[in-house]
Amino acid sequence: MEEIKKYYDDYLDSRLDELWDIAKYVHSNPELGYQEEKACQIQCEFLRENGFKVEENLGGLPTAYKAVYQYEPGDLTIAVVSEYDALPEIGHACGHNLICTAALGTAIETKKYMEDQKIPGTLVVMGTPAEESGGGKIKLLEKNAWDGIDAILFMHPTSDTTRLAGECMSSTSIQIEFRGKSAHAASHPANGINALSAANLYFVATGLMRQHAKSDLRLSGIIEDGGKTPSLIPNFASVKGSVSCFKSNDLEDYIERVRKCAEGAALATGCEANIEFTPGYLGRVPNETLSEVCRKELNSIDEPVMDGMPFDYGGEDLGNVSRVIPICNPYVTIFPDYKISNHTEQFRDLANSSAGKRCIQVSSKAMARTAMELFRNPKTVEDAKIELSERMKNE
Repeated sequence: MEEIKKYYDDYLDSRLDELWDIAKYVHSNPELGYQEEKACQIQCEFLRENGFKVEENLGGLPTAYKAVYQYEPGDLTIAVVSEYDALPEIGHACGHNLICTAALGTAIETKKYMEDQKIPGTLVVMGTPAEESGGGKIKLLEKNAWDGIDAILFMHPTSDTTRLAGECMSSTSIQIEFRGKSAHAASHPANGINALSAANLYFVATGLMRQHAKSDLRLSGIIEDGGKTPSLIPNFASVKGSVSCFKSNDLEDYIERVRKCAEGAALATGCEANIEFTPGYLGRVPNETLSEVCRKELNSIDEPVMDGMPFDYGGEDLGNVSRVIPICNPYVTIFPDYKISNHTEQFRDLANSSAGKRCIQVSSKAMARTAMELFRNPKTVEDAKIELSERMKNE
Protein backbone atom coordinates (compact mmCIF):
# COMPACT_ATOMS: atom_id res chain seq x y z
CA MET A 1 0.00 0.00 0.00
CA GLU A 2 2.87 2.39 0.72
CA GLU A 3 4.18 1.90 -2.81
CA ILE A 4 0.71 2.66 -4.16
CA LYS A 5 0.56 5.85 -2.12
CA LYS A 6 3.99 6.92 -3.34
CA TYR A 7 2.80 6.46 -6.91
CA TYR A 8 -0.06 8.89 -6.31
CA ASP A 9 2.21 11.26 -4.42
CA ASP A 10 4.32 11.37 -7.56
CA TYR A 11 1.19 12.22 -9.52
CA LEU A 12 0.54 15.10 -7.11
CA ASP A 13 4.11 16.32 -7.63
CA SER A 14 3.55 16.32 -11.40
CA ARG A 15 0.62 18.70 -10.88
CA LEU A 16 2.21 20.86 -8.19
CA ASP A 17 3.24 23.78 -10.40
CA GLU A 18 -0.31 23.98 -11.75
CA LEU A 19 -1.68 24.04 -8.21
CA TRP A 20 0.86 26.66 -7.17
CA ASP A 21 -0.30 28.93 -9.99
CA ILE A 22 -3.81 28.78 -8.51
CA ALA A 23 -2.50 29.57 -5.01
CA LYS A 24 -0.57 32.58 -6.32
CA TYR A 25 -3.61 33.79 -8.28
CA VAL A 26 -5.84 33.66 -5.19
CA HIS A 27 -3.14 35.36 -3.13
CA SER A 28 -2.80 38.21 -5.64
CA ASN A 29 -6.58 38.67 -5.82
CA PRO A 30 -7.64 38.85 -2.15
CA GLU A 31 -11.41 38.94 -1.65
CA LEU A 32 -13.39 39.42 1.56
CA GLY A 33 -16.03 37.03 2.86
CA TYR A 34 -18.96 36.35 0.53
CA GLN A 35 -17.17 38.32 -2.20
CA GLU A 36 -14.71 35.59 -3.23
CA GLU A 37 -15.86 35.43 -6.85
CA LYS A 38 -12.45 34.94 -8.48
CA ALA A 39 -11.26 32.39 -5.94
CA CYS A 40 -14.49 30.43 -6.21
CA GLN A 41 -14.51 30.49 -10.00
CA ILE A 42 -10.96 29.28 -10.50
CA GLN A 43 -11.54 26.36 -8.13
CA CYS A 44 -14.80 25.35 -9.79
CA GLU A 45 -13.21 25.47 -13.23
CA PHE A 46 -10.26 23.37 -12.06
CA LEU A 47 -12.49 20.75 -10.45
CA ARG A 48 -14.75 20.49 -13.51
CA GLU A 49 -11.73 20.05 -15.75
CA ASN A 50 -10.59 17.23 -13.47
CA GLY A 51 -13.80 15.22 -13.57
CA PHE A 52 -15.80 16.56 -10.63
CA LYS A 53 -19.48 17.46 -10.83
CA VAL A 54 -19.68 20.99 -9.41
CA GLU A 55 -22.69 22.69 -7.80
CA GLU A 56 -22.23 26.43 -7.41
CA ASN A 57 -24.31 28.80 -5.27
CA LEU A 58 -24.42 26.09 -2.62
CA GLY A 59 -26.97 26.77 0.09
CA GLY A 60 -27.86 30.03 -1.62
CA LEU A 61 -24.38 31.43 -0.95
CA PRO A 62 -22.99 32.80 -4.25
CA THR A 63 -19.37 31.95 -3.44
CA ALA A 64 -19.96 28.51 -1.93
CA TYR A 65 -19.69 25.31 -3.96
CA LYS A 66 -19.78 21.53 -3.71
CA ALA A 67 -17.78 19.32 -6.07
CA VAL A 68 -18.43 15.56 -6.18
CA TYR A 69 -16.59 12.58 -7.65
CA GLN A 70 -17.78 9.00 -7.42
CA TYR A 71 -16.19 6.02 -9.15
CA GLU A 72 -19.17 3.97 -8.05
CA PRO A 73 -21.51 4.18 -5.04
CA GLY A 74 -20.07 3.12 -1.73
CA ASP A 75 -20.69 3.33 1.99
CA LEU A 76 -18.45 6.32 2.67
CA THR A 77 -18.52 10.01 1.77
CA ILE A 78 -15.40 12.00 2.63
CA ALA A 79 -15.23 15.78 2.26
CA VAL A 80 -12.13 17.91 1.80
CA VAL A 81 -12.86 21.47 2.89
CA SER A 82 -11.68 24.60 1.08
CA GLU A 83 -11.78 28.17 2.36
CA TYR A 84 -10.51 31.20 0.48
CA ASP A 85 -11.57 34.53 1.98
CA ALA A 86 -8.97 37.19 2.77
CA LEU A 87 -8.58 39.78 5.51
CA PRO A 88 -9.33 43.50 5.11
CA GLU A 89 -6.26 45.53 4.06
CA ILE A 90 -3.71 42.79 4.73
CA GLY A 91 -5.03 40.20 2.27
CA HIS A 92 -4.17 36.49 2.63
CA ALA A 93 -2.34 36.87 5.93
CA CYS A 94 -4.03 33.72 7.21
CA GLY A 95 -2.94 31.64 4.24
CA HIS A 96 -6.37 30.73 2.91
CA ASN A 97 -4.91 30.65 -0.59
CA LEU A 98 -2.98 27.59 0.62
CA ILE A 99 -6.05 26.01 2.21
CA CYS A 100 -8.12 26.09 -0.96
CA THR A 101 -5.26 24.87 -3.14
CA ALA A 102 -4.38 22.03 -0.76
CA ALA A 103 -8.03 20.97 -0.97
CA LEU A 104 -7.69 20.84 -4.76
CA GLY A 105 -4.45 18.88 -4.52
CA THR A 106 -6.00 16.39 -2.11
CA ALA A 107 -9.00 16.05 -4.40
CA ILE A 108 -7.10 15.23 -7.59
CA GLU A 109 -4.71 12.80 -5.88
CA THR A 110 -7.53 10.97 -4.12
CA LYS A 111 -9.70 10.91 -7.24
CA LYS A 112 -6.94 9.38 -9.35
CA TYR A 113 -6.46 6.70 -6.69
CA MET A 114 -10.19 5.93 -6.60
CA GLU A 115 -10.41 5.88 -10.40
CA ASP A 116 -7.35 3.69 -10.98
CA GLN A 117 -7.98 1.31 -8.10
CA LYS A 118 -11.76 1.16 -8.66
CA ILE A 119 -12.56 2.31 -5.13
CA PRO A 120 -16.29 2.71 -4.30
CA GLY A 121 -17.37 5.77 -2.34
CA THR A 122 -17.89 9.50 -2.74
CA LEU A 123 -15.29 12.24 -2.60
CA VAL A 124 -16.52 15.80 -2.01
CA VAL A 125 -14.81 19.17 -2.05
CA MET A 126 -16.75 21.71 0.03
CA GLY A 127 -16.04 25.32 -0.90
CA THR A 128 -16.82 27.42 2.15
CA PRO A 129 -16.70 31.24 2.10
CA ALA A 130 -16.32 33.85 4.82
CA GLU A 131 -14.39 32.07 7.57
CA GLU A 132 -12.78 35.25 8.86
CA SER A 133 -16.08 37.04 9.34
CA GLY A 134 -19.46 35.64 8.43
CA GLY A 135 -19.30 31.95 9.29
CA GLY A 136 -19.90 30.43 5.88
CA LYS A 137 -19.59 26.86 7.20
CA ILE A 138 -22.26 27.59 9.80
CA LYS A 139 -24.65 28.98 7.19
CA LEU A 140 -24.09 25.85 5.09
CA LEU A 141 -24.78 23.76 8.19
CA GLU A 142 -28.08 25.60 8.66
CA LYS A 143 -28.91 24.86 5.00
CA ASN A 144 -28.18 21.12 5.50
CA ALA A 145 -25.38 21.30 2.92
CA TRP A 146 -23.18 18.97 5.00
CA ASP A 147 -25.79 16.19 5.11
CA GLY A 148 -24.50 12.78 4.07
CA ILE A 149 -20.83 13.52 4.76
CA ASP A 150 -19.17 10.94 7.03
CA ALA A 151 -15.76 12.55 7.69
CA ILE A 152 -13.98 15.83 6.99
CA LEU A 153 -10.38 16.65 6.08
CA PHE A 154 -9.26 20.25 6.45
CA MET A 155 -5.80 21.81 6.47
CA HIS A 156 -4.74 25.14 7.92
CA PRO A 157 -1.25 26.63 7.59
CA THR A 158 0.66 27.39 10.78
CA SER A 159 4.17 28.06 12.04
CA ASP A 160 6.55 26.11 14.27
CA THR A 161 6.04 22.33 13.99
CA THR A 162 3.16 20.76 12.06
CA ARG A 163 0.43 19.47 14.36
CA LEU A 164 -2.96 17.80 14.48
CA ALA A 165 -5.38 20.33 15.91
CA GLY A 166 -7.00 19.87 19.29
CA GLU A 167 -9.62 22.05 20.91
CA CYS A 168 -10.11 25.73 20.19
CA MET A 169 -12.36 28.38 21.71
CA SER A 170 -16.12 28.91 21.64
CA SER A 171 -17.07 32.57 21.61
CA THR A 172 -19.95 35.02 21.89
CA SER A 173 -19.90 38.74 21.22
CA ILE A 174 -21.33 41.23 23.72
CA GLN A 175 -23.11 44.53 23.07
CA ILE A 176 -24.40 46.57 26.02
CA GLU A 177 -26.09 49.97 25.94
CA PHE A 178 -26.48 51.87 29.22
CA ARG A 179 -28.98 54.72 29.24
CA GLY A 180 -29.13 57.36 31.96
CA LYS A 181 -30.06 61.03 32.18
CA SER A 182 -28.06 64.02 31.03
CA ALA A 183 -27.40 67.00 33.29
CA HIS A 184 -24.80 69.75 33.61
CA ALA A 185 -21.81 68.15 35.31
CA ALA A 186 -20.91 71.28 37.32
CA SER A 187 -24.16 73.06 38.18
CA HIS A 188 -26.68 70.19 38.41
CA PRO A 189 -24.86 66.86 38.74
CA ALA A 190 -27.50 65.59 41.18
CA ASN A 191 -30.05 65.66 38.37
CA GLY A 192 -28.02 63.31 36.19
CA ILE A 193 -27.82 59.54 35.89
CA ASN A 194 -24.37 58.65 34.62
CA ALA A 195 -24.34 55.96 31.93
CA LEU A 196 -20.55 56.05 31.80
CA SER A 197 -20.43 55.17 35.50
CA ALA A 198 -22.55 52.12 34.73
CA ALA A 199 -20.09 51.09 32.00
CA ASN A 200 -17.14 51.52 34.35
CA LEU A 201 -18.89 49.55 37.07
CA TYR A 202 -19.57 46.77 34.56
CA PHE A 203 -15.85 46.44 33.88
CA VAL A 204 -15.10 46.40 37.61
CA ALA A 205 -17.68 43.65 38.15
CA THR A 206 -16.48 41.47 35.28
CA GLY A 207 -12.89 42.02 36.35
CA LEU A 208 -13.67 40.69 39.82
CA MET A 209 -15.59 37.81 38.23
CA ARG A 210 -12.40 36.47 36.66
CA GLN A 211 -11.12 35.15 39.99
CA HIS A 212 -14.03 32.71 40.05
CA ALA A 213 -13.72 31.48 36.47
CA LYS A 214 -11.61 28.74 34.91
CA SER A 215 -8.24 29.70 33.51
CA ASP A 216 -9.37 29.44 29.88
CA LEU A 217 -11.89 32.30 30.17
CA ARG A 218 -11.13 35.16 27.78
CA LEU A 219 -13.25 38.25 28.47
CA SER A 220 -12.53 41.44 26.58
CA GLY A 221 -14.28 44.73 25.94
CA ILE A 222 -14.10 48.38 25.05
CA ILE A 223 -16.24 51.44 25.73
CA GLU A 224 -17.38 52.51 22.28
CA ASP A 225 -19.27 55.59 23.44
CA GLY A 226 -18.87 57.19 26.86
CA GLY A 227 -20.22 60.70 26.43
CA LYS A 228 -19.65 63.74 24.25
CA THR A 229 -18.21 66.42 26.54
CA PRO A 230 -16.93 66.57 30.15
CA SER A 231 -19.41 69.32 30.97
CA LEU A 232 -22.38 66.96 30.64
CA ILE A 233 -23.26 63.81 32.57
CA PRO A 234 -23.26 61.08 29.88
CA ASN A 235 -26.77 59.82 29.29
CA PHE A 236 -25.56 57.01 27.02
CA ALA A 237 -22.65 54.59 27.03
CA SER A 238 -22.06 51.52 24.90
CA VAL A 239 -19.79 48.58 25.57
CA LYS A 240 -18.62 46.08 22.98
CA GLY A 241 -16.83 42.88 23.92
CA SER A 242 -16.56 39.14 23.70
CA VAL A 243 -16.43 36.13 25.97
CA SER A 244 -14.76 32.87 24.99
CA CYS A 245 -13.63 29.58 26.51
CA PHE A 246 -13.15 25.97 25.46
CA LYS A 247 -16.38 24.29 26.60
CA SER A 248 -19.78 25.44 25.34
CA ASN A 249 -21.41 24.61 28.69
CA ASP A 250 -18.94 26.92 30.44
CA LEU A 251 -19.64 29.60 27.84
CA GLU A 252 -23.35 29.55 28.65
CA ASP A 253 -22.52 29.96 32.35
CA TYR A 254 -20.16 32.90 31.67
CA ILE A 255 -22.74 34.62 29.48
CA GLU A 256 -25.24 34.60 32.33
CA ARG A 257 -22.62 35.91 34.78
CA VAL A 258 -21.71 38.72 32.40
CA ARG A 259 -25.39 39.54 31.98
CA LYS A 260 -25.79 39.86 35.75
CA CYS A 261 -22.73 42.12 35.93
CA ALA A 262 -24.32 44.44 33.36
CA GLU A 263 -27.71 44.35 35.05
CA GLY A 264 -26.10 44.99 38.44
CA ALA A 265 -24.12 47.94 37.11
CA ALA A 266 -27.30 49.44 35.69
CA LEU A 267 -29.21 48.88 38.92
CA ALA A 268 -26.46 50.37 41.07
CA THR A 269 -26.26 53.56 39.00
CA GLY A 270 -29.96 53.98 38.22
CA CYS A 271 -29.50 53.31 34.50
CA GLU A 272 -31.33 51.08 32.10
CA ALA A 273 -29.40 48.45 30.18
CA ASN A 274 -29.99 46.79 26.84
CA ILE A 275 -27.85 43.65 26.66
CA GLU A 276 -27.31 41.55 23.55
CA PHE A 277 -25.22 38.41 23.09
CA THR A 278 -24.55 37.23 19.54
CA PRO A 279 -23.28 33.65 19.13
CA GLY A 280 -19.89 33.38 17.48
CA TYR A 281 -18.05 30.21 16.49
CA LEU A 282 -18.27 27.09 18.65
CA GLY A 283 -15.04 25.44 19.63
CA ARG A 284 -13.46 22.66 17.60
CA VAL A 285 -14.11 19.11 18.77
CA PRO A 286 -10.96 17.15 17.83
CA ASN A 287 -11.05 13.55 16.72
CA GLU A 288 -8.13 11.38 17.72
CA THR A 289 -9.29 8.43 15.61
CA LEU A 290 -8.98 10.36 12.35
CA SER A 291 -6.01 12.42 13.49
CA GLU A 292 -3.90 9.34 14.20
CA VAL A 293 -4.46 8.12 10.65
CA CYS A 294 -3.22 11.46 9.34
CA ARG A 295 -0.29 11.48 11.79
CA LYS A 296 0.97 8.18 10.38
CA GLU A 297 0.74 9.55 6.86
CA LEU A 298 2.62 12.72 7.79
CA ASN A 299 5.30 10.54 9.35
CA SER A 300 5.41 8.44 6.17
CA ILE A 301 6.28 11.50 4.10
CA ASP A 302 8.87 12.60 6.69
CA GLU A 303 6.97 15.61 8.04
CA PRO A 304 7.78 16.27 11.75
CA VAL A 305 4.59 16.39 13.86
CA MET A 306 3.96 17.56 17.42
CA ASP A 307 2.85 14.96 19.94
CA GLY A 308 -0.82 14.81 20.85
CA MET A 309 -3.44 17.28 19.64
CA PRO A 310 -2.45 20.68 21.07
CA PHE A 311 -5.21 23.17 21.86
CA ASP A 312 -5.14 26.78 20.72
CA TYR A 313 -6.89 29.97 21.75
CA GLY A 314 -8.23 30.83 18.31
CA GLY A 315 -11.59 30.07 16.80
CA GLU A 316 -12.95 28.90 13.44
CA ASP A 317 -16.33 28.11 11.96
CA LEU A 318 -15.21 24.54 11.35
CA GLY A 319 -15.83 24.15 15.09
CA ASN A 320 -19.59 24.15 14.59
CA VAL A 321 -19.32 21.47 11.90
CA SER A 322 -16.94 19.38 14.01
CA ARG A 323 -19.79 18.84 16.49
CA VAL A 324 -21.83 17.06 13.83
CA ILE A 325 -19.22 15.33 11.63
CA PRO A 326 -15.83 13.98 12.79
CA ILE A 327 -12.89 16.03 11.51
CA CYS A 328 -9.21 15.57 10.76
CA ASN A 329 -7.58 19.00 10.99
CA PRO A 330 -3.83 19.06 10.27
CA TYR A 331 -2.05 22.40 10.76
CA VAL A 332 0.90 22.27 8.38
CA THR A 333 3.81 24.63 8.90
CA ILE A 334 5.02 27.31 6.52
CA PHE A 335 7.66 28.52 9.02
CA PRO A 336 9.15 25.68 11.10
CA ASP A 337 11.78 27.78 12.94
CA TYR A 338 9.52 29.11 15.71
CA LYS A 339 6.00 30.37 16.35
CA ILE A 340 4.89 33.50 14.52
CA SER A 341 1.48 35.16 14.33
CA ASN A 342 -1.10 34.68 11.63
CA HIS A 343 -2.78 37.86 10.36
CA THR A 344 0.57 39.56 9.90
CA GLU A 345 2.49 40.75 6.87
CA GLN A 346 5.14 38.09 7.54
CA PHE A 347 2.57 35.31 7.39
CA ARG A 348 1.00 36.82 4.27
CA ASP A 349 4.36 36.89 2.50
CA LEU A 350 5.19 33.32 3.52
CA ALA A 351 1.86 32.19 2.05
CA ASN A 352 3.15 33.36 -1.34
CA SER A 353 6.63 31.86 -1.04
CA SER A 354 8.31 28.52 -1.66
CA ALA A 355 7.34 27.61 1.91
CA GLY A 356 3.70 28.01 0.91
CA LYS A 357 4.21 25.76 -2.09
CA ARG A 358 5.75 23.12 0.15
CA CYS A 359 2.79 23.44 2.54
CA ILE A 360 0.42 22.61 -0.32
CA GLN A 361 2.55 19.63 -1.30
CA VAL A 362 2.76 18.19 2.22
CA SER A 363 -0.89 18.88 3.04
CA SER A 364 -2.25 17.42 -0.20
CA LYS A 365 -0.26 14.22 0.16
CA ALA A 366 -1.07 13.74 3.83
CA MET A 367 -4.80 14.32 3.40
CA ALA A 368 -5.02 12.24 0.20
CA ARG A 369 -3.21 9.37 1.91
CA THR A 370 -5.59 9.72 4.87
CA ALA A 371 -8.58 9.58 2.53
CA MET A 372 -7.15 6.45 0.88
CA GLU A 373 -6.88 4.76 4.28
CA LEU A 374 -10.43 5.74 5.24
CA PHE A 375 -11.90 4.47 1.97
CA ARG A 376 -10.01 1.20 2.53
CA ASN A 377 -11.16 0.96 6.17
CA PRO A 378 -14.67 2.43 6.59
CA LYS A 379 -14.81 1.09 10.17
CA THR A 380 -12.26 3.76 11.13
CA VAL A 381 -14.87 6.39 10.28
CA GLU A 382 -17.49 4.55 12.32
CA ASP A 383 -15.06 4.56 15.26
CA ALA A 384 -14.51 8.31 14.69
CA LYS A 385 -18.26 8.90 14.89
CA ILE A 386 -18.41 7.02 18.20
CA GLU A 387 -15.53 9.13 19.52
CA LEU A 388 -17.35 12.31 18.50
CA SER A 389 -20.48 11.19 20.30
CA GLU A 390 -18.49 10.53 23.47
CA ARG A 391 -16.67 13.87 23.31
CA MET A 392 -19.93 15.75 22.85
CA LYS A 393 -21.15 14.43 26.20
CA ASN A 394 -18.58 16.75 27.83
CA GLU A 395 -19.48 19.85 25.83
